[in-house]
Amino acid sequence: MGKASLWSVPADHFRTLYNNRTGRPDWWAIVWQAVLPLGAGVAIWLLGAKMAEVGAAVSGISIVAALLIAMAVFLFQLRVTLGTDKRLTEDDYSLVDECMANTLWAILWGLGLALFLIVCDAGAWMCDDRAGPILAGVAVAAAVHFLLVIGMCLKRLRRAYQRIAMRRR
Repeated sequence: MGKASLWSVPADHFRTLYNNRTGRPDWWAIVWQAVLPLGAGVAIWLLGAKMAEVGAAVSGISIVAALLIAMAVFLFQLRVTLGTDKRLTEDDYSLVDECMANTLWAILWGLGLALFLIVCDAGAWMCDDRAGPILAGVAVAAAVHFLLVIGMCLKRLRRAYQRIAMRRR
């Protein structure tokens, strides 16, 4: 594995799916992150949908992933500067760390989804009568998960802003 291993990115992301008050897994978050995308993907497959053109999707996903990279840089800078503010608590640090974990997962997932779409389009498999609906279902499931993770990033970024910048607990 070594330096090229990215296994800690999904592990860190899925570790953030817990209830803050109890410390136990947040089953609703897990359902939203896994079951909803799978349901959407299966529905697309069962409907027999195919994707004739993926260029716009690849462009959009790539742009959003690039913007998430900018957000990760911002979060890194924020985390480095947090140590100088003695008014912050461990919860504030954890919130920024969890936002970073979600953001890195969204970046990795988005880049993987873009690559998946590029490869499937290059092989002309998205239009295929047999493989097309299955690949379209996988793409939709991955896109729904991507959107849900981005939503989680935004939710945590908003909460960090409230706690740190606005000093609301």
